[in-house]
Amino acid sequence: MKKPFMISLLIILSLLSSCDDLEQVVDADLPYVEKLIIQGQFGINSRNLSLSVTKSIPPLEEPTLDKVMIKDADCKVYYKDKVINLIHQGESIYVSEDTLTIEEGVEYRLEVKWKGHVATASSTIPKNPEIISIKKKPVKEWGEIYHKYEFNLLSKEKGMIGFDISGEYGYYGDYSLINKENTSFKILTDRIIEFNNVGDVFIIQFFDLQYYSYYQTRYEGDSDGGIFSSGGLNIEGNVKGNNVFGVWFGYNTFAGMIEDYLEK
Repeated sequence: MKKPFMISLLIILSLLSSCDDLEQVVDADLPYVEKLIIQGQFGINSRNLSLSVTKSIPPLEEPTLDKVMIKDADCKVYYKDKVINLIHQGESIYVSEDTLTIEEGVEYRLEVKWKGHVATASSTIPKNPEIISIKKKPVKEWGEIYHKYEFNLLSKEKGMIGFDISGEYGYYGDYSLINKENTSFKILTDRIIEFNNVGDVFIIQFFDLQYYSYYQTRYEGDSDGGIFSSGGLNIEGNVKGNNVFGVWFGYNTFAGMIEDYLEK
């Protein structure tokens, strides 16, 4: 009995030893190319131009703010015959020093340089669409009644609509439609629940057309722009350059009261 027991023990030890051999740390370098990352947008009511400039880090490296921050980028915005320098203001934020008056229809060209990277982008604030009318429609679901407000708009420029409406309840704004044909079109604000006060204010954000591709890829085609939307993996930005990714968009804003446009 003793001999078979010793043989069995040796076999077990041999197997354990083999497992130990497999438990080795693999020191492998994954392919990685550093990218410059730009994030910025500006509205018609902006008084400064600002953006965030960061860099990517290797995929297995633990991310921290210090690792991605860039404090010495050269950031400029060109428009008309002017050149605006954006100054580092802390973390990775760059802001124009002078108070500006942002204009519709003017091209704002961004240029960011940092350690061999050159990032460029341009964006224009489109003119707001005209609101022809607003129609209130009751909707009944599961025994509950709420309302949709149908906006009939006429736009002379292509762009992407975003909505926000003040009301009794908190909800998240929709990014719902692109105007493809420069004609009148309708938008349903279908996330407004039990919204009965026609004196409430609506806010329209009209984004540069370039925003559409970013939004569609950011939310994988989902028309719901809420914070619970799923994120996309192949996001399209409009910032150009070698090993560069980013977004730089302008948008217009128009606010009004529903009762001023509501169909009788």
